[in-house]
Amino acid sequence: MPELLLEVGCEELPASFVEKAAQDLKGWVRAALEEAGYEGLGEGCAMGTPRRLIVGFADVPARQPDRSEERRGPSLQAAFGEDGAPSKALLGFCRGQGIEPEALERREGYVWVRKELPGRPTGELLSETLPAAIRKLSFEKSMRWGASRMRFARPVRWLLAAYDGQAVPFEIEGVASGLKSRGHRFYAPAEFESRTFESHLQNLRAHCVEPDPEARRARILETSRAATAGTPDFDPKLVDENVYLTEWPEAVEGSFHEPFLGLPEAVLVTAMAKHERMFPVRDAAGKLTNRFLAIRNAGEPETVSRGNAWVLNARFNDAKFFFDEDARLTLEAFLEKTGGIVFSEKLGTVRQRADRLARLAGEIANWTGADADERALAEQAGRLAKADLSTGLVSELPSLQGLIGAEYAAREGNAPAVVQALRQQYGLPGEPPRTPEARTAVRLLLADQIDKLAGFLGVGLVPSGSSDPYGLRRAATILIEAAWLWEGIDRPYVEMLPLAEAAYAEQGIVLTASVCEALEEMFSSRYEALLPEARHDLLEGALAAGDRTAPRAVRFRLACLERLSGDAAFVQTANRPLNILTAARKAGERIEATGPLDSPEGVALSEALEGVSAVLGEAVRTGCVEDAAQAAKSLEGPIHTFFERTMVMAENPEVRAARLGLVERVASRLLALGDFSKVAV
Repeated sequence: MPELLLEVGCEELPASFVEKAAQDLKGWVRAALEEAGYEGLGEGCAMGTPRRLIVGFADVPARQPDRSEERRGPSLQAAFGEDGAPSKALLGFCRGQGIEPEALERREGYVWVRKELPGRPTGELLSETLPAAIRKLSFEKSMRWGASRMRFARPVRWLLAAYDGQAVPFEIEGVASGLKSRGHRFYAPAEFESRTFESHLQNLRAHCVEPDPEARRARILETSRAATAGTPDFDPKLVDENVYLTEWPEAVEGSFHEPFLGLPEAVLVTAMAKHERMFPVRDAAGKLTNRFLAIRNAGEPETVSRGNAWVLNARFNDAKFFFDEDARLTLEAFLEKTGGIVFSEKLGTVRQRADRLARLAGEIANWTGADADERALAEQAGRLAKADLSTGLVSELPSLQGLIGAEYAAREGNAPAVVQALRQQYGLPGEPPRTPEARTAVRLLLADQIDKLAGFLGVGLVPSGSSDPYGLRRAATILIEAAWLWEGIDRPYVEMLPLAEAAYAEQGIVLTASVCEALEEMFSSRYEALLPEARHDLLEGALAAGDRTAPRAVRFRLACLERLSGDAAFVQTANRPLNILTAARKAGERIEATGPLDSPEGVALSEALEGVSAVLGEAVRTGCVEDAAQAAKSLEGPIHTFFERTMVMAENPEVRAARLGLVERVASRLLALGDFSKVAV
């Protein structure tokens, strides 16, 4: 079948935009073709470099499929007069559809027309759908250029669009499409022509552009290893960034002044990797050397190497100045200097926050079963966590927050647990914390997020839409993932809010907004993002059945609902106690925990419930889904028999209250596994 090739050429895109934009463009093109009736398009292909987004589909039929379309006209009352003659409204509808009134169909109170629409040539259709797909691309940041009305990440410079080897004509902001593309900006800038996807890839490579990101990644790794006698320190994120910063990558080695190796390793690595996008080089023993690898996209190797070394030496020279200046003060002195740094206009200074974090970290230590020693470690970590924000080195290299605090804390002889907590305070560990050092780090991380959420939500700064300037959604995500990582976090986070609010109140900072409600809503939205594979109804049932700020309980309830939702009979039986209880509460009925059941089936259900309560409670406590499911299933028969043979709403008020009390106990046990009324059967 004929092949479709599309390339959007532009000025250099930010590295973080390229991959998503290429995939989005493929998605919009596919969606437009499928909406037009095309089927069996295949997977398609999307590639991207800083200067181009490329999309290809190998099998696109030459003609749009014929299709029929049904349209509704005026109501029968409006379509015909009292004498049955067509009204003006009906005649106007018929003229618009190009039919006679006799061709209409009458049903459902309206007139209808079915039209057979012949398919259009694909090339003609693509002239409309391709520019529409390009215009639908969105970016985190976009711009206009010249007299352009369209927003795009960078100015569009050329458009290559070919179908079945022929150009697809259209225009976007004065740029006309054609069969021409461009090579590497410096190595091979001349235009060239491509008519098919495969020939285009070959032409690009012949013009010093590697279009395939995976091939660029392999080229970066291969040339890096070949360029140095040491071992490159490959950070996967940095490799990805270089992949999308270059079109024809090649590694070049350089060196910086050896005395700079006296700086903390975190400073060296951060300056090389995060600021200059260079890979550090280590020796056979894993020790950092004064060599580095830069990925060049153009230029003479020696010139690029010298230029990179000059920039890096200047960066390290600045860092050494601030490092030496910082050595004159202790971390305690830096902590006091944070009194001049505003955390938030409504939430005080960073120094005030340090006191709150110390208190919260200590409370979280108690909350997670710490002894007195670990509580003291958590408090000290909380107190010193943000002290490095007033250091000269962090002011020069902000991405060193936490790392420099840890470096200075170790230099001053602080406990290893405090040092590790400061170093890891901005991210979760990859495994459950099993040592005092790891537990202290997680406790500090939790204190940081809870203080932030309580404060900003408490002054009404709830994230809306895509706006989240204070990172509150990320804070909620960290709390959820921490609970899933560590069994010690087995209670709702909402229990910590009064402690956080009290810490603010002691400093004279009043939080007026409802934090609990806002926190539960935020957690709910985070579960949807963190559990994309979960069925919507089951997740809703897991959230509705208990506190949403208890992540381990939410995940347990979701697993129970997934385990039991396939049994329609059980789900319907489990719904009955909750439905009756809800109706009784709305009616204001009295519900008693004890009293005369006056029903053998009620007694049997009560005994069955008593028999599984311990097993069910233990299963909920330990998170054993299978045991919980089996215990709940054992109640199915007694529940069904009770409701089939017993009138819950008995005339005797004492009996009715007692039976409703039994229903309440059953519903309460089942809600520990989730709200089955939300399950779609």
